[in-house]
Amino acid sequence: MNFKTLIKNEFLDGKNWFDWTFLACGLLLQCAATIFGFVKGSPESLILIISGFAGVFSVILCSQGKISSYVFGYVQLLTCVFGFSIPNHLHAETLENTMYFFTMFYGMFVWAKNYRKDAKTESIEIKSKKLGIKGNIITAIIFIVMTVACWIFLKNVPVFGALDSQPFMDSLTSVPAYIAQFFMVLGYREQYIYWFILDSCSIILAIRAGSWVMTAQFIFWTLNCFYAGYRWWKSSNSEDYQLID
Repeated sequence: MNFKTLIKNEFLDGKNWFDWTFLACGLLLQCAATIFGFVKGSPESLILIISGFAGVFSVILCSQGKISSYVFGYVQLLTCVFGFSIPNHLHAETLENTMYFFTMFYGMFVWAKNYRKDAKTESIEIKSKKLGIKGNIITAIIFIVMTVACWIFLKNVPVFGALDSQPFMDSLTSVPAYIAQFFMVLGYREQYIYWFILDSCSIILAIRAGSWVMTAQFIFWTLNCFYAGYRWWKSSNSEDYQLID
């Protein structure tokens, strides 16, 4: 596959008018948040503005099963850690982003092995998988137990020399991340249940931190869970995928 074909597959193939409209809405939301910050006299740092826009491209491409989502994901990850998580003493989120950094390397390898061609759209993308009832029940129990344990730990144990500023919310936005990332790397559709929990709760964290760009990003990511969830549910039930020649 030459470079031109690669770019066409990752960014153009398999898209319809709704995909382009949804992407445009995400970018406009980030533009509005950036401008609002300037108007309010509290402009965001350049690193957070970059994080916001990279985040839009990352989740959109992930929802479409494109491996290029990892490229934008790394940009968003690094800018978020140094521009948001560390400055706001969100210790669990900082550790969470460290987990992302390493698991994304493995994710690219797994996705590359599971790339398939959709016979209907001609798009080359990952073919998603689904959990059974037993798997979903076990995952839900792990989520509840680990969230409570994380909250108790962050509330009582100083990390990086200080107690967590928002232990409960930080727990509620960190534990789902490990579950969702695990499912994403392995290509399971159920990831979006836990991305929804994470992203919707992260809106509160961003508002409390006073970041309009990050608030806009998490609002869009929450909406994206419905868009992406639909695409991955559809993919997991489709029989139209073929091995790449």
